[in-house]
Amino acid sequence: MDIELEDRTINRLDTTTIKLDIGEPDTSMIPFDMLSKASQEMFADEEGKRQGTYWGYAEDEGNTSLRHNIVNFLHHSCGISTLSFENIFITNGISAMLDQLCTMFLRAGDTVLVECPTYLYALPIFRDHHLHIISYATDNDGLIIDSKFISEVLEKAKPKMIYLVPTFQNPSGFTMSHHRREQLVKLSLKYNFLIVADEVYHFLDYEKKETNGNIHDHNQLIEHPKSFAAYHAAGTVISLHSFSKILTPSLRLGFACASHEHVSAMGRFGLIHSSGGANPFTSGIVDRILTKDLLKKFIDEKLCVEYKKRMKVLHSELMQTFGENYISCRRPSGGYFLWIKFHDTTVDCDQLLIIARKYGVTFKPGRLFAHDEEAKAHLANCLRLCIAFVNTDKLREGCTRLKRAFEEYKNITLD
Repeated sequence: MDIELEDRTINRLDTTTIKLDIGEPDTSMIPFDMLSKASQEMFADEEGKRQGTYWGYAEDEGNTSLRHNIVNFLHHSCGISTLSFENIFITNGISAMLDQLCTMFLRAGDTVLVECPTYLYALPIFRDHHLHIISYATDNDGLIIDSKFISEVLEKAKPKMIYLVPTFQNPSGFTMSHHRREQLVKLSLKYNFLIVADEVYHFLDYEKKETNGNIHDHNQLIEHPKSFAAYHAAGTVISLHSFSKILTPSLRLGFACASHEHVSAMGRFGLIHSSGGANPFTSGIVDRILTKDLLKKFIDEKLCVEYKKRMKVLHSELMQTFGENYISCRRPSGGYFLWIKFHDTTVDCDQLLIIARKYGVTFKPGRLFAHDEEAKAHLANCLRLCIAFVNTDKLREGCTRLKRAFEEYKNITLD
C-alpha cells in the first residue's frame, strides 16, 4: 500500500470493521431533527422566497444574518466581544478556504510552516500550490517557540504563512498554550507572516469550567486558551472554523474570522465574486439554528457529554490493553483524537495497519501526518485513533482487535 495515496473513501457497507481512522461524526451524533426543522422553516419562509434570501446568490462575504449570528455565537461560546459581522467571512469549509488563502496570499515557491505532526489533508493543498513546506517540532503545549525557531525558521526560512491546528490538534490532541499563542501573534507582526489557525475542534471542549450556570470562565487560559479569532485586530491572523464537526460534514459550511481588510479581500476573490458567495442554501439552515441558540446547547449537552465519555473509554482501554510499558498516550480534554506512540522505535505502524485490517480494525499511521521523509521516519511508531465514528462498545472491541494485531506483528518481526 502506498501510504501517500491512501483512499479516503469510507466503505459504509462494511459494518464489520471498526473504523478508528475516520474523523467524522457517526449518525448518532448528527442532529437530524434540528436540521430538519430548520430546513422546513426555511422552505416555509414566504418573505425569504420573495426576497430570494437563501435561493439566489449570497453576498460576497456570505449571508449577513448568518455572519451576525456567528458573532453572537462566538461571544457566548468563547467570550470574544471585539468581533463584528465585518470580521466574519462565510466559507465552503476549511479546506476550500485554505486553498483560497494559498491563492490569495502565496505564490509558488513561498514557504509555509506546519506543525510536526500536522493535519494530513492540508499537505496536498499546499503541494498543489507548489509551496515549500517546512515543519517544526511540537510538544504538549503546541508549536515550540524557542530561540532556534526564531533563528532557523523565522529569520532564515522566512515563512509567508504558518498553518496550525491549535486546539485539540489533529492528530496529536494537544492544545497550544495561551502564552505561545501570544508569542506567535507578536512574532507575526515583527516578521510579517500570516497565521492561519484551523480551529475546527475549538468548541469540542469537554472540560469547560462554568460560572453562573451557563457562562464559561474565560480566565482558564492555560487549560482552555482563547480562540485565535480573538486576535483578528492584529491583521496577521485568520481563524478558520467549520460546522462539519459540530453539525454535519455534508453542510460544507464554515467561517473565517479576520480583520475587516482581510474579509473584504476574501469577498473580492475572483472565484467567490463569480460564484456569488459561499453556500447560501445551507447558510439559511444554520442561520436558523444559531438564531434560536440551539447549537451551543447541542454542543454542550450532546456532543461534549458523549465524546467525553468515548474519550475516557478509549484512553482507559488502551492503557489497560497495552499498558505504559508499550505505549504513551495522553488523554486530551476535547476534540476527536488520541495519539499513540510506541516506546519501541522499531515499530512500523504502516505494517501494523496491514495486519490490523485482517483483525477488522483500522487507524491512521503516523507517517501520514508528516511532509518529508525525515519527519515520516520520526512518526513511524505513532498512530492516531478517532472517537467520533464509533460508540463505546466498539471502541472497547477495537482496542482488543488492535492488541491482537500488535501481537501478530511482534511475532512476525521477531521471527
